[in-house]
Amino acid sequence: MLNRLPRHAAVILAIAALSTGAVACQTSADGARSSGRPNHAPSTPAPAPTTGVPKATPTAGSGGVTDGAKNSGNDTTGGSASSDDGPSNADTSTSGTSTVVDLASIARCHTGDLKAGFAAGGGAAPDMASTGQTRASVFFTNISRHTCSLIGFPGVDIVGNRATDGTWSLIRASTTPTKILLKPSDTTNFSITLLPTTAPAAEAFEPALVRITPPDEKTQFALKWPWGGSIVRQDGATHPGTFVNPVGS
Repeated sequence: MLNRLPRHAAVILAIAALSTGAVACQTSADGARSSGRPNHAPSTPAPAPTTGVPKATPTAGSGGVTDGAKNSGNDTTGGSASSDDGPSNADTSTSGTSTVVDLASIARCHTGDLKAGFAAGGGAAPDMASTGQTRASVFFTNISRHTCSLIGFPGVDIVGNRATDGTWSLIRASTTPTKILLKPSDTTNFSITLLPTTAPAAEAFEPALVRITPPDEKTQFALKWPWGGSIVRQDGATHPGTFVNPVGS
């Protein structure tokens, strides 16, 4: 009996030691959890913050130049409406920006830059049977490769069909002219106010040819008069019923 007691005591002591170790391990684990720190790094890292400003998509600016073609009263087509086509208007634009065009820097249209003719569509032909004033329209088309400008009154000389008619240089209307910009292929016009008549030949002027000189130019276009009829002869009058209007009218 005396020999067995020490073995039982050793067993008891061993069990007690194991229990003490388990309690110590549990306490260590609980301490780690109570520290507030995770036991391992997160599996997915947090996204980095975005820097910079998002790019805006630019919008195209709008122009302010009026196309000469918009002033045309004939059936001859000209360029785009910039624009305007086009007066043409004082702005041209690129995406998101506008560039102001210096109108003074646009060279005038020379005779060689232009094509001229009588307009026939849209009521442009005169009513030579009228007892009141009527109008004939003449167009200018820019046939050059550059933009040019017109301002003022064309020179208009009407050559009579009879030797006694001679040549009648028309006076200008009192209308104030405006500057017209013509891009390549753009068209504008001007009108000639006429006072037709069916009076005897002595009181009438019978047009046969019309010489047109663009503003500030010396070279002319010679256009055959296509409408027939006669106008009241007033080539010596101060305020005749037949006269020329400015470009763009």
